[in-house]
Amino acid sequence: MQTSSTQLPKQQYRCVFKVLLASMAMCAMTHALARIDKPQEPFISYTVVKGDNIASISKKLLISPSEFAQLAKLNGIKNPALIQPGLVIDVPRSILKLGSQPEEQLTGVLESASGDVLINNKAAKAGDVVRQGDRVQTGAVSSATIKLADGSKVQWMPRTIAEVTQQSQYAMKDPTTSISTTWFSGTIRLVEGLLDIAAEKTTRRAQPFGVTTPTSVVGVRGTQFRVAYDDPASRSARTEVLEGKVRADNPAQAAGADVGGGFGTAFRPQDRQIKVVPLLPAIDSALLPQRILRPQPNANSEARVMWQLASLAGAVGYKTDVAKDEGFTQLVLLASAAQPQFDLSALPNGVYFARVRGFDAQKIEGYNAVRRIEIADAPVPPKPVVWIHNIGVAASAFAQGSDVVLQLSRQSADTPAQLTLEIAQDAGMTQALRQFPVDAQGRAVITPLPAGASVFVRVSSAAGSQPVQRSPVYLLRLPDNWGQTVQALSDALLPLATTKP
Repeated sequence: MQTSSTQLPKQQYRCVFKVLLASMAMCAMTHALARIDKPQEPFISYTVVKGDNIASISKKLLISPSEFAQLAKLNGIKNPALIQPGLVIDVPRSILKLGSQPEEQLTGVLESASGDVLINNKAAKAGDVVRQGDRVQTGAVSSATIKLADGSKVQWMPRTIAEVTQQSQYAMKDPTTSISTTWFSGTIRLVEGLLDIAAEKTTRRAQPFGVTTPTSVVGVRGTQFRVAYDDPASRSARTEVLEGKVRADNPAQAAGADVGGGFGTAFRPQDRQIKVVPLLPAIDSALLPQRILRPQPNANSEARVMWQLASLAGAVGYKTDVAKDEGFTQLVLLASAAQPQFDLSALPNGVYFARVRGFDAQKIEGYNAVRRIEIADAPVPPKPVVWIHNIGVAASAFAQGSDVVLQLSRQSADTPAQLTLEIAQDAGMTQALRQFPVDAQGRAVITPLPAGASVFVRVSSAAGSQPVQRSPVYLLRLPDNWGQTVQALSDALLPLATTKP
């Protein structure tokens, strides 16, 4: 069989076929791609490999398959069906599924631990490492402050259980420089209690810092806020934003709301709407007493230390946290009251820092008023004075008809303002007890008191709110000729027992 001059050798056929395929691929790429605009936010670059298609790339990289249209537009892909291996696709952070990306797990540190603090059911102390997945728990009147890897600080308030479910970072490209930077991602799961959070402002975040509870999801765009799940029976979640903004979501009702600084919200799983309300303002700290006195104990009342505050419009109750330090890491007392006053009797004398706030009918707590306070003993009242200085000269008696004028030796420097003379028929001062006022000159008129009478006498004082003080009991004995030949006695009172002045 002869070969025609127009026929090409088999090897040349193969070469021409490869060139034709390359040309077709180039043509397909030309039709598939348009002008490319780089993302204006952090992104990762992905290189298409053999076997990739729209579905596989979406599942691998994107938070939702519906985001592929945006990805194609951003990367200038006209026909997604014609994407070829080797094509580099930039995926911006906002539509990137972080769980599919390589992450570097980070660690935080337990900055402070006051009282009973556990990490994974083991006693913890300041300086301990807090890893991703760790469960931290505080007991009554206990607190813990954890500094996360991104610099944010989270305080576990008393009786709080929460897990650091994510604390990691991802490598992404910076659109302004195209160099690789790291972006933080963190989430805490609040099981029960209250978290007080100060988020680091300068951190690059792959996604908003999040706090989840059994009934809510809080995505943080803010810097200072509280998240509470302290009433598991009602399954009520509460968020109070002191600065910045958070996103509060109720997954059970597919409802959510942005909560800005100065506002808060409280809701249960069955609530279809999330109502955002203004936070109560702080009480004027000038109206918070700085020095609280512990009364001197007496037989009539307990020595209770009451911190009386000014009332706050709109508040149905008040809460206070008392700590040994200004940073409120060493809590010693937490209290809630319906009235603006707190019983601090359990605290020993000393200097403390107190923050107090009002809460509304939904138990949403307002801004704190912070005050340095001091608890000290009230001044000791003066010791009881001695009214009868020297028996025989300290008291004299004069006859005035059927009355007896008893003149006491009274000195203004050591005698209470109000004195009363008491007489009775027995030394126990119980039988036929009568009382007579003592005037400013120390005179008491006993009426009537016949000649030959013998009565028991003592003097009592009343000085404002101080307890009543009483002198020893003395005997007043009138002679039988009293008022006749005897008109006066210079030593009218006789001691029943020796007493110290």
